[in-house]
Amino acid sequence: MQIYQNYFDPQEYFKYNYKKSLRKDSNKIGWILILFYVVMTAVSMVTMFIPLLGSLFNIQSSPSTDEMGFLEDTTFLMLMSGLVSIITFFGVSIIYCMISKANLGRIFPLDKIGAKLTYHLCAVGIAVCMIANYVSNILLYLFDKAGIKAIADSEYNCDSVLDIILFYVTVAVLPALVEEFAFRGVVLGLLRKYSDGLAVLVSGVMFGIMHGNFAQIPFALVVGLVLGFIAVKTNSLLPGIIIHFLNNGLSVTLTLLVTNTELSDNSVNLINSIILIFIGALGLLSFSYLNKKHSGFFKLQDADKVIVFKEKAKIVFSSPMIITFIVISLVEAVMMVILAEVSL
Repeated sequence: MQIYQNYFDPQEYFKYNYKKSLRKDSNKIGWILILFYVVMTAVSMVTMFIPLLGSLFNIQSSPSTDEMGFLEDTTFLMLMSGLVSIITFFGVSIIYCMISKANLGRIFPLDKIGAKLTYHLCAVGIAVCMIANYVSNILLYLFDKAGIKAIADSEYNCDSVLDIILFYVTVAVLPALVEEFAFRGVVLGLLRKYSDGLAVLVSGVMFGIMHGNFAQIPFALVVGLVLGFIAVKTNSLLPGIIIHFLNNGLSVTLTLLVTNTELSDNSVNLINSIILIFIGALGLLSFSYLNKKHSGFFKLQDADKVIVFKEKAKIVFSSPMIITFIVISLVEAVMMVILAEVSL
C-alpha cells in the first residue's frame, strides 16, 4: 500500500489534467482563429465574385473592364468589407457560443465601472494606441527606405456623404464591436480561468498576427495587449470597444483630411502631431491618476498557481493549431509584401 501511495502523486495527476485541459483549450482557440481566416477569405471571394458572375451571363466571352468597375467602387468595397467583418468575427463567435453553450455574460462581460474610470482607461488606452501607431508609421517608413513595400496601397475615394458614413462604419464602428467580441470576448474568455495574464498575452498576440501584414502586426499586437488588459481589469468590453472605435475613427478622419481636402501632407502631419501630444498628455495624467487612486491596478496575477506562467505560455504557443494559425498568418504577411511589390 505504501508503494502505491509513493507511486501515485495526486498533485502530479492534477497537474497532468490541468495541462491537458489548457492544451485542449489552446487548440480550440487555434481552430477558432483558423476558422476566422477561412471564413474571411471565403466570404471575401464570394462577395467579389457575385457581380462578376452576373457579367458572365452576357454574350461576351469575358467581362469587359467597364463591367469590372465594381472593384473600384468605394461604396461597394466598403459594404462588402463590413459584411465580411460581421460574418467572420461576429458570425463565427456566435456559432462557437451556440455550439459550446457558452455563457454570453462571461464571453461578453459588460460590468458597470462608472464614467470616471471609463474615461481614464480610455485616455490611457487611446494614448498607447497613438504611440503604437506612430511607431508603426516609423517602421513602415524604414521598410520603404529599404525598398520593401510592406503593405499594398488602398485608397477609398469618398465622393459623397454616404461614402464618408460607410467609411466610418466599416473601419471604426464595426471592427470595434465584432473584433472586441471575438478577441477580447471569445479568445480571451477561454483562457481567463488559467490566468488573466496568459489570456491577455495570447489574445493580444493572436490579434496582432491576425492582421496579416508586417506593418500592422506590431501595432495591433500592442493595442491587443492594452485592450485585453483593460478587459480583464474591468470585466467589461465597453472601454475596449470605445478605445478601438476612437483609434480607428481618428485614423479615418486623418485619412479623409488627406484624400478629401486640399491640406498638404505637412499640414496633416502637423495636425497628427498636435493630436498625439494632446492625447499623450491626457493619457499620462490618467495613468498617474489610476496608479495613485487604484493601488496595484496595473498588475496582473495568475488565477491559480498550479504551474508557472512561463509553462502555461509554452503549452499555448506550442499547440499544433496555434502554430498552424501563426504560420498561415505569417505566410499571408509575406504574400502581402509580394503583392505590394507587384502592384508598384
